[in-house]
Amino acid sequence: MAQINLENLPAKVVEIVTDLAKDFKPIVDKIENTKIKTTQNNYGQYMGFISKMSHNDKATMVIVGLALIKAGANYNGVKSAWDALR
Repeated sequence: MAQINLENLPAKVVEIVTDLAKDFKPIVDKIENTKIKTTQNNYGQYMGFISKMSHNDKATMVIVGLALIKAGANYNGVKSAWDALR
């Protein structure tokens, strides 16, 4: 699991990311245990989830993505999803 550095973020953002990570853990586990051959690192599933949760707000996309990674999501999959959504 890739580690993310949250220490440069405001305390409230770290708290939100941490709380969301706890809520997202079952979703991340399901995604990581369901390998889809056509989307490397499950980026397609992460892209759909990030888009749905953020309503395409760029700052919210970052928070949701960080929470997914903190919950154990594949870093490269989340990064690819972020790149595709920009």
